Amino acid sequence: MRALFSLLFGAVVALGATLIHPTRPPIGVILALIGTYMCIRWVGRYFGKKRYKLIALFGWFIVIVRAGTFGVGKELLILGDNSGTALLFIGFIIGVIAVLQRA
Repeated sequence: MRALFSLLFGAVVALGATLIHPTRPPIGVILALIGTYMCIRWVGRYFGKKRYKLIALFGWFIVIVRAGTFGVGKELLILGDNSGTALLFIGFIIGVIAVLQRA
């Protein structure tokens, strides 16, 4: 149950980051990155294990990759512009940093 909660929590955080990153270009990306870090770190502190942070990062990654690829109607939620690239690259690095820190 904890693993499922971590996976869904990571997916919800990624959904929020996907929707907020294009608003007010530098502010939206910064808020999405800070939210990603804080939420993944919170999962580890709440459950007391790094494995749950890793599961949350996996859920985050699945949603971010899906939002950054073309859908059936050739739509994209994360574009290849500066803010989208920052969310994809720096967001994953921040997620890994959050996972590697102590629970």
